[in-house]
Amino acid sequence: MPKNTLHLLSALQIERLSHSDNDKMFNDGGGLYLFVRHYGEKEWIFRYTSPITKQRRKQSLGSFRDTNLKQARVLASQKRTLLESGLDPLIEADKQLQKETKELAKRKRLQGNTVRNVFQAWKQNELQNRKDNGKEIKRAFEKDVFAVIGDLPINEVTRQEIRSILERLTKRKSKSMANRLLANLKQFFGYAEDEELINLDPTRRLTKERVGGKEKSRKRYLEEQELTLLKELLPQSGLRTEYEALIWFLLSTGCRVNEALRAKWEHFDISRRMFVIPAEHAKNTLKHNIYLSRFALKQLIILKKTRTTQYLVPNRKSDGPITRQVLTKQVTDRQQEPSEKNRVHNPQALVLPKGRWVIHDLRRTAGTIMQELGIMPHIIKKCLNQKIEDKIIETYQRASLIYEQKEAFEKLGQYLLAIGQKKK
Repeated sequence: MPKNTLHLLSALQIERLSHSDNDKMFNDGGGLYLFVRHYGEKEWIFRYTSPITKQRRKQSLGSFRDTNLKQARVLASQKRTLLESGLDPLIEADKQLQKETKELAKRKRLQGNTVRNVFQAWKQNELQNRKDNGKEIKRAFEKDVFAVIGDLPINEVTRQEIRSILERLTKRKSKSMANRLLANLKQFFGYAEDEELINLDPTRRLTKERVGGKEKSRKRYLEEQELTLLKELLPQSGLRTEYEALIWFLLSTGCRVNEALRAKWEHFDISRRMFVIPAEHAKNTLKHNIYLSRFALKQLIILKKTRTTQYLVPNRKSDGPITRQVLTKQVTDRQQEPSEKNRVHNPQALVLPKGRWVIHDLRRTAGTIMQELGIMPHIIKKCLNQKIEDKIIETYQRASLIYEQKEAFEKLGQYLLAIGQKKK
């Protein structure tokens, strides 16, 4: 646009303009006008032909009190640049307003999206689909996460704060728990990222090796000498009768701890000597039938004598089963060094020669005994409801091997029965 068609007004001219009985427009060139109303108010107007609708339009650039001549010319120049690009200034202004409104709403939403609130949404949308409805993760977050960052907007959580949470566990010498919590935090912030609630994941590049250290796979199992000793120690350990029976039940069935704890009496057919683990209770989501040997059946009858609810071993409130943590704690509390802080009367009641053992070691022990009894590996895997690594065998050899499994469980039961007749 030629210079002589721009900047037609001067600051002095504008100052001298007085209002009249009618509204008037004063042209500064290039589509910029000063609109003087009859009552004296002055406003900058940009007039143009829309390159989209081909209609004449006008856009306010602000009042003269807020925008001086120099500023108005800069704004008008910006509008002309938009027109040269084939854009309509009013449409672009509306887009910008919508964008700013959306960003403002997002900022307000993010401020209300505290870690605690987002966790509730995560629990409702995803965790409730898990087998335990997210109870274990919720317990861990309530204990170690919410106390530090629970009320913080999730988008403001820093990596240093995540580190401090994990360091609290490592200082308690709970390195494996720190690694599990890190895995859960990664899932949690992954959900927040998918929901566009955070710009940067604070758990990014944090690894188990940097937190609790690389965990070695457990190989502990109870040898025959230890099982013989355990048979003598359990009745004197102070464990409840149902917990003692549950330990032997786990040994004689080789089932996973949670599979047994979630079991209801409707899952047992004593006449057929069968324990049916529903697909929703199994770790690999495959329905599994366990044949109950005479030894396993004996433990089940002991448990049935203490029956108060539909669950195999109910919790104190009788509104659900005991948790894995409860059973684990009962065993680990009886393998401690004596001190004033011990929760049980005899903190070494279940100490065995080969060192500390945990509930999950019972499943490994069952598999090891079967192996020592000469049972074929693929039968053991069937008994333990494990997936077969060989894809060809898994695909083409689908036989359930019911009779072979029955024989394996009966041999295991006879072995454990003989253990009880031996002396330490």
